[in-house]
Amino acid sequence: MQPRRILEVPIPDGVEPKGDDLELLKAVFQALTALRVSQGRDWLPKVKELEKDGWTVRWGLVWQAEVKRGEEYEQATGRTLDEALGSVSQTVAAEFAGHVP
Repeated sequence: MQPRRILEVPIPDGVEPKGDDLELLKAVFQALTALRVSQGRDWLPKVKELEKDGWTVRWGLVWQAEVKRGEEYEQATGRTLDEALGSVSQTVAAEFAGHVP
């Protein structure tokens, strides 16, 4: 059996996770680890090729917010849930302002 490894993650100032919050954080990191491991390393050559061609490659996870009403559909992404929901909300407000169903 491999030794247990622990990852330390800084929590933003003013945030005091307790009970359910800690369990959620543990579950999220375990899920992300499982997703990362199961996807393999096929992406590494793609990154190296892009960098060789002069590209700077950055990647990360984002929140995705989707809204649907009948046939109308919008989606937005953001670094935070607030950002994604705010963006999709602004899009809907701009596109459907004065819209009569």
